[in-house]
Amino acid sequence: MESLDLTIVLAYFVFVIFAALVFKRFAKNSSGFIRGGGAMMWWMAGATAFMTQFSAWTFTGAAAKAYEDGLTVLFLFWGNALGFFVAAFYFAERYRKLRVDTPMEVIKLRFGKVSEQFYTWLSFPLGILSAAIWLNGLAIFVAAVFGIDLYVTIMIVGALVTFVAVSGGSWTVSATNVIQLILLVSITMTVGAFALYSSGGPVNVVEAFPGNFLVGEGIQYWQICAVWVVIIMSKQTINTNNVLTCYRFLVTTNEKEAKKAALVAGVLFVVGPVMWFIPPWVTAGMGVDLQSYYPNLGSSANNAAYLFYIDYYMPKGILGLVLAAMIAATVAPMTTALNRNAGVFVRNVYQSVINVNATERQQMKMGKIATLVSGLLSVGAALLFASVREYSFFDLMMLFGALLQMPLSIPSLLALVVLRTPDWSGWATIVVGLVVSAFMHFIFEVNWLLSLFNAESFTHREYVDLTVVCALVAQIVITGGFFMSTRLFYKERHGQRAEQYNGMLSNLVTPIDKAEEAEVDRRQGKYLGLMSQLLGALIVFIGLWFDSYADKAVFIIIGSLILLAGGHLYRSRKAPHEQLA
Repeated sequence: MESLDLTIVLAYFVFVIFAALVFKRFAKNSSGFIRGGGAMMWWMAGATAFMTQFSAWTFTGAAAKAYEDGLTVLFLFWGNALGFFVAAFYFAERYRKLRVDTPMEVIKLRFGKVSEQFYTWLSFPLGILSAAIWLNGLAIFVAAVFGIDLYVTIMIVGALVTFVAVSGGSWTVSATNVIQLILLVSITMTVGAFALYSSGGPVNVVEAFPGNFLVGEGIQYWQICAVWVVIIMSKQTINTNNVLTCYRFLVTTNEKEAKKAALVAGVLFVVGPVMWFIPPWVTAGMGVDLQSYYPNLGSSANNAAYLFYIDYYMPKGILGLVLAAMIAATVAPMTTALNRNAGVFVRNVYQSVINVNATERQQMKMGKIATLVSGLLSVGAALLFASVREYSFFDLMMLFGALLQMPLSIPSLLALVVLRTPDWSGWATIVVGLVVSAFMHFIFEVNWLLSLFNAESFTHREYVDLTVVCALVAQIVITGGFFMSTRLFYKERHGQRAEQYNGMLSNLVTPIDKAEEAEVDRRQGKYLGLMSQLLGALIVFIGLWFDSYADKAVFIIIGSLILLAGGHLYRSRKAPHEQLA
C-alpha cells in the first residue's frame, strides 16, 4: 500500500475520532444516548438511514455481482429505495408518532411484555453476529488486497467502532454517519463519473459489457430472473420498514421530519448505486482477468472489480480515499447496531426487568457498558469467524441472516398494519418463521422445481436465485399467512394491557405538537459543517501537490463537493426563517 494511501486512511481514523469527541457532549441523558433525545435534524437521520443499509460488501461482493451479471445488482439497492419511499408514505410517520425510544418498546406496546422479551433476546445475537460478519468481510478484503494482517484489521476497526458508539451513543453515531456519507458520496460519484467519461459514455459501457447486460450470465429462463427481482425488492422493503429497523425514524423531532429522512434516503438509493457500479461494469468491458491481478483472493478475485479500476486508472491517493469510504460503509452500520443493542438492553432489559426505578445516571452507565460489551463480543465473533475455515463468508451470511432475519421481520412489519391480532401472535409467528427457515434451509431442494420448467438441470446461478426466491416466498406466504390468520383469535384486551394498547392506538392518530418536540440544538449543523469544510479543504490541498492536471482535478472535485456539502450544513445552524433573512 502506498504511503500516501496509508496516510489518508490514518487521517480518516483521526478525523472520525475527533468528530466523536466533539459530539460526545450532546448525549446528556439516556434518551440522548439511545436516540439523540428526538432532537436530530432530518438530514442527520436520513444520513444514518442510508449509511446503515449497506457495508463494505457493496464495493466487494455486490461489485463482483455487477462485474459478472451487469444491471441485476441494482435491484437489490433499488429495493432499499422502494422501502424508504414506502416508509416516507406510511411507516416513518406511524413509528415516530408512537413516541418511544427503542424498537422493542413498539413491540411491547403492540404485543405485550412476553413478545418484547422474546424479540429482545433474539435480536441481541443477531445484531452482534451481523456486526461481526460486516467486520470480518471488510478485514478479509483489506488483508488480501492491501497486505494488512486480518486479525489486526479486525481489532483496529473494531476498536474504532466501539469507541465511536460508547463515547456519545446515538449522537456520535449519527454525526460520524453524516461525515462518512458526505465522504462516500463525493468519492463514489466522482469515481463513477470519471469511469463513465473515460469509457465513452453509458452506451459504450453497455455495448462493451461481455454477455447480456440486462440479466447477466447463467440464466436459461428469464422468468427466474424476473421473479428474483420482484422478491428481492420485496425483501428489502420488508427489511427497511419493520419495527426492528424503525430506530432510524425515532431520532427526529416529529413525524414530518421522519418522512423527510426516509425520502432523502430513498433518493440517495436511486442515484448512488448506479454510480457505484460503473467502475466494475467498465472493468468487465475491458475483459480483465482479475485473478491474475489479485491472486491472493483466489476464486473470490471478482470481489476486486471496483478496486481494480481505482488501482490502475485513478490517481495515487484515491485508493486511500476509497478504502476510507469502504471502512466508513462498515463503521456506519456497526456503530448503529451497537447503539441499537445498548438502547434495547437499557430500556427493555435493565429498566424493564432488572431495575425498574433506575436513575438517569444508572441508565447512561448501563448504556455505555452494554455498548462496550456488544463491541467486544462483535470483535471476538469476527476473530472467531476469521479462524474458522470450514465456512465461507457467504455461508455465514446465509446461516445467520436467512434463518433469523425474515422470521423476525415479517411479524414486526405487519405489527402496525394489521392491529387486531392477539398478543401471542408476535412470538408465535417468530416460532413458525423459524420452523419455515429450518425446513427451507435443511430439507427443501430446489431441484424439486425442475418439472415446472421442463428442464433437466438448473445452472448454478438459477439454483442460487431460486433458493433465495423459494425461501422468501415461503416466509411471506406461510409466516405472513399465519400472522394474518391469528386475527380469528383476537379478543379485546383488559386492565393495564388495554391501557397500553389503547394508548398506542391514540398516539398513532395524534400528531406530535410543538410542545412535545425536543429543542433542536443547531450546533449539530455548525459543527458538522465546519468539520466537513475542513475535510474538503484538506483533500483539495492534497490534490494541489500532484503534477498531472487530471490527478489534481479528481482531488479538487472530491474536495469541492465535500466543501459544498459542509457549507450547506453550516447554514443549517440557523433556523429556517433566519436562513431566508
